[in-house]
Amino acid sequence: MTVDIDAIRAARGRIGSDIAKTPLAKSYTLSNLLGADIHLKFENRQFTASFKERGALNRLLQLSADERRRGVAAMSAGNHAQALAYHGARLHIPVTIVMPRRTPNAKVAKTRVFGAEVTLHGSVFAETLEYTETLARERNLTLVHPFDDDAIIAGQGTLGIEILEQMPDVDTLIVPVGGGGLLAGVAVAVRASRPDATLVGVQAERYRAAADLFNDRPLSAPNPGTVAEGIAVEKPGARTMPLIRAHADQLVTVSEDEIERAVFALLEIEKTVTEGAGAAALAAIISKPAIAAGKTVVVVSGGNIDMMQLSSVLQRGLVRSKRLVRLAVEVPDVPGSLAALTRILGDLDSNIVDIVHQRSFHASSARTTLIQFELQMRGEEQVEQVVASLRAAGYEARQ
Repeated sequence: MTVDIDAIRAARGRIGSDIAKTPLAKSYTLSNLLGADIHLKFENRQFTASFKERGALNRLLQLSADERRRGVAAMSAGNHAQALAYHGARLHIPVTIVMPRRTPNAKVAKTRVFGAEVTLHGSVFAETLEYTETLARERNLTLVHPFDDDAIIAGQGTLGIEILEQMPDVDTLIVPVGGGGLLAGVAVAVRASRPDATLVGVQAERYRAAADLFNDRPLSAPNPGTVAEGIAVEKPGARTMPLIRAHADQLVTVSEDEIERAVFALLEIEKTVTEGAGAAALAAIISKPAIAAGKTVVVVSGGNIDMMQLSSVLQRGLVRSKRLVRLAVEVPDVPGSLAALTRILGDLDSNIVDIVHQRSFHASSARTTLIQFELQMRGEEQVEQVVASLRAAGYEARQ
């Protein structure tokens, strides 16, 4: 284990003011809702909207003059790519990026904006990495691994130093985990000054290799299709995992539903946009409130979410919270029936988003028709009121 606190302090001095010192602020609303003392570390406020800038810049600044001239290559689902591309452009270092084909368009586009050469290849991390390694050898480029690199780990560890400067008496830190570079670096930094602090790593259930290894369980096969593609890594690093084992207290997993709820909550309550990976730490508290013991720092690690994905998450969040509901109502198939029904819904302050008539497939008789309404509501209480009022008026209504 070659990354120690001295390496992290050196990285802090090296990257200096070229990395934003992001806000650390208490969320009074989330604290009240979840019964915890929650403080959010907004790494989504970095220029490229993720913590990855810390490690990327630290690695680039340690290249030799010849390595800078030849350039670097990396594989990344997006955040590492953007960080390298941005700081590579600032330092006049050519950057070549290989991304998995499933990478959200927002991350691909932003990486190209910073001037990097981008290739899409592979459907899983290992496949993309193998191609990147081959490309780096063929072009004589320096390979910059997204997490299994001492300089990367040390750079990410500067986040731990920064958190302790902002909150020296932190009790618990909750950190997202993919390949483990962030948790490994933060854990080393925090242990050097606060050996009694609790360090919790969070993985998506669909990509839980680090949690399986940490908890001495058989490795689970990854399940593609996670909303947290930023931490969708099949296996943690050979450098990161020993550091995590040595310094972390707990690794937990969260479901897709819990991650989506956290993205929704952070946008609605904190007015901050996060990607799935960036919301994973809060998702862990939503599902396991007991892990937030004492003053708890939740690392909001990134905000690069595809707009289509964000739209889907928000729509699904509205459905979960009963602010967008679908009601099926059977009515007599006679003129005026729809008008009478919509008047009742209007009197109940239900805003109609969409209406679908079903005559042939769902009606209980040839003299009736089924009407499906998509309605905007205030929540569960109003839904119950609307359904009860429709039934009281003689309609067969159901969600």
